[in-house]
Amino acid sequence: MHNERRRSLLVALLQHAGWLIFTLLGGGLISSALVRHAPGFGADERMLNPLLSRNSIQVLAGRQAQQSNVATYYVGYLRRLFHGDLGVSVSVGRPVKDLLAERIGVSLRTASAGLALAWAMALAMVVVLEIVRRRSVLGLWCDRAFTTVTGALLCLPIAVLAIGCFYFGGTPPLALAAILFARVFRYMSSVVRQAAGASHVLTAHAMGESALRIAGWHVIRPVLPELAALAGVSISLMAGALIPVEALCDSPGVGQLVWEAALARDLPVVVNITLLITALTVVANFFADAFRTMEEA
Repeated sequence: MHNERRRSLLVALLQHAGWLIFTLLGGGLISSALVRHAPGFGADERMLNPLLSRNSIQVLAGRQAQQSNVATYYVGYLRRLFHGDLGVSVSVGRPVKDLLAERIGVSLRTASAGLALAWAMALAMVVVLEIVRRRSVLGLWCDRAFTTVTGALLCLPIAVLAIGCFYFGGTPPLALAAILFARVFRYMSSVVRQAAGASHVLTAHAMGESALRIAGWHVIRPVLPELAALAGVSISLMAGALIPVEALCDSPGVGQLVWEAALARDLPVVVNITLLITALTVVANFFADAFRTMEEA
């Protein structure tokens, strides 16, 4: 029985790994096709420079022609990627590897700080709400207050939250935390509230255990697989929200780089950063699914 369970766990992990590779390759191909068919692709403003010679214009036109066939470009890109070559930015004229190395540290600090702050606030509010929930008046008012705040944050577009935070002197991690907090709190509170109604939780209350111990040990601990899945989803949301936050808050990170590259139809930069974001998202979901699979096994 133990060997069969281990074998089924290994098969499930291998399936997740296969989907990871398939999603990475498919994400890069789809991003290449979207950029290739975007309005204005193939138009290089440098070709309008009257100071350029005919040979220079032909070289620029030749580079654009190399990117016209999506399948050919993507196969060549994967071959170069296997050898550690990420290509050269069309708009900046520098290796993409150097551009990412300069900016990825800023994005990692912003993402980690914003994600940690959002989770800390959501978890603290969920624990407080669970502790005061049985006090009818106080619990009702706290529930209404938290619902109102998170509902207002969910109604505001990401760009509005980023600009508002920047206008009032907030940092990019704070703007990212404001974007992620409402989404994390809504799901977390729903899962915890459902777990709080279990019979063993009612028994713990009847036995006189402290409210903090009940919230942490009897309510939150059993829903760790669901919280692990939420962590994977929150990382995906963070990767998507990081681009407008860094672009609108003028933070020199990868999000600002991909925003500028998308405006310039810079295919090498867009494809590399798309693969990077896809890898981050898929790996986070892979570990979340693996944790949930091991917990269920």
